Amino acid sequence: MQTDTKLVERFHRILVEEIHRGAPEYLEGSFTVAEIYQSLVPYRTHRDRLGVRMNGDYEDALLRLLAGQGDFLILESDPACAKIRRELDQSNPNTGIYREFAAVGVRLNPARLASISPRAVDEDRERGIQATLDTGEGSSETMPRETSTAETEKESVPPAKREGPRGGPAVDHCPECDGALPDRENLRFCPRCGANLFVVPCRHCGEPLERGWLYCVSCGEPAQG
Repeated sequence: MQTDTKLVERFHRILVEEIHRGAPEYLEGSFTVAEIYQSLVPYRTHRDRLGVRMNGDYEDALLRLLAGQGDFLILESDPACAKIRRELDQSNPNTGIYREFAAVGVRLNPARLASISPRAVDEDRERGIQATLDTGEGSSETMPRETSTAETEKESVPPAKREGPRGGPAVDHCPECDGALPDRENLRFCPRCGANLFVVPCRHCGEPLERGWLYCVSCGEPAQG
């Protein structure tokens, strides 16, 4: 897959804009890889502003950002960064590999924030609005809208927990695709995306860990709570 340098730069600009708008603490603090593709710049709601029509192009740009292309982001795990770079060196890389590092921390490179101009951000927004008008799409996925305070508060409340098989914790929504999960006693995999609900990647190195483990079996770091 040919690298689109402008797409990587645009992805970074939009990410910074969304952080400015909804999570300003992330301008200097750490957030997770999962937050990028689940809440900050999801493909389904930002594809027009990004200028992509295929999920593969979105994933390739995100993967290159995490690998350090352009020095826009700083991944807080050298092993994870090295694995992503090795994958990108392949002739047919698995662009969805970033999901293995969903819990790994990532930061904005402060040295690159000054290079983002308000005009560039406005152009990205206009691109998304114009694309929506051109295609005639009016769904909630593509039309920009303001989020009410009530909606924001509702989204900030974590999903209710329930007890899963083998005493492990389970959630009502899949941590990967955010789809609602059926109330089944032996539910282990998401019926929509196939994600293992009992495995969470180590935030430091990306090693798959079973929920409930206190420490990573690979690097020894405390597991995600």
